[in-house]
Amino acid sequence: MKNLPQSLSPSVSAPSSIAAALQPFVDCVAGKPPSFQHARKLMHEHGMVQFAQGDRIHLEHGYCLDDNARAFLAAVLSLHLNARLEDARVIGDASLDFVERCRRPDGQFHNLMAEDGSFTDEVGSPESFGRTVWAVGVASRCAPIDEWRKRSVRLLREALEHVGDLTDLRPKAYVVLGLAAAIAPEAASLVPPQGDLPESLARDAEVVLKLLCNSLRGEFESNAQPGWDWWEPLLTWGNARLPEATLRGAAALSDPKLEKIGMRGLAFLAGLTQAQDTFLPIGNAGWYEREKERATHDQQPIEACAMVDLWLAASKLTGRVEYQSRALETFGWFFGLNSERLVMVDARGGCKDGLSRNDFNINMGAESTLSYLHAHAALAQALNVEDHG
Repeated sequence: MKNLPQSLSPSVSAPSSIAAALQPFVDCVAGKPPSFQHARKLMHEHGMVQFAQGDRIHLEHGYCLDDNARAFLAAVLSLHLNARLEDARVIGDASLDFVERCRRPDGQFHNLMAEDGSFTDEVGSPESFGRTVWAVGVASRCAPIDEWRKRSVRLLREALEHVGDLTDLRPKAYVVLGLAAAIAPEAASLVPPQGDLPESLARDAEVVLKLLCNSLRGEFESNAQPGWDWWEPLLTWGNARLPEATLRGAAALSDPKLEKIGMRGLAFLAGLTQAQDTFLPIGNAGWYEREKERATHDQQPIEACAMVDLWLAASKLTGRVEYQSRALETFGWFFGLNSERLVMVDARGGCKDGLSRNDFNINMGAESTLSYLHAHAALAQALNVEDHG
């Protein structure tokens, strides 16, 4: 077992004791999966509910494809750590059912579903589409359940026809993460492959992956300036997914120029958010526009999750194990290694919805909880790859 960072100290505000608060962290380092107990409480009749009030589901705003795609991916990752993890299997089955139900006849997807199961949109957001391709792309090769892989292959094949409609960077990055894992899982996935991709789909996916990686390359080259190695003039949310996708694409395509861009983006983002051993993400209360003051609150769990994955992508591509240590530091954000020294996660796998000055949002909704579950499973796999590879 690896040593815990010294900064995780008794100054952490724990629910009952320091040992209890840090047990999920210790489990992760030991290669054990996270608890899906709270996530299962977020499941209702049609899938995973978006929001919670405290630790109870809040049905008023219904369900969304975004969160059920996240849930499916978290289940795939966690079952690699323990194939008999019942809660993850139940959630994975239900969330995949939800994804399929959201599929439109033309291969696009709905995103928003009301409490009664009716869709409230004509077509989903580009972000929800991108997250879905990401999840089914990983699952098409790496899901440890044969049925999940087969169903994911069908979803991926139909969705590919609409990737060309994407214009925003983050949906493109999500698709890159899925396609890179689908065509080159040994090099570009968080978890190892469990099956093969049909040859025709693999060829089509590689063509699309190259196009999207060229787009990410072009956006970086157009926007990067001295002192600002980034794809946009503004840092907002999910920032680490841009360099991560670039590195995963570089790994899948064996593209050293793309790798260089991804590492430049990583260095820039880490310099802003993790210059020391405490991860301080860009806050969503104002973001960070170039040449202006950056926001430090409200910090969101999705940022910690994305940064964990980014460090792991860099470690896998370069072979530098010190990047795993940086991922471990980032993961500590959930357990009090943050600016407020507040624990965000409980023993049931629930995660608070945001971190403000001296306080946190007590609600534990789907996005936050799944961000923690994903980060835990991804890091546990990476730190114990010799036991699970």
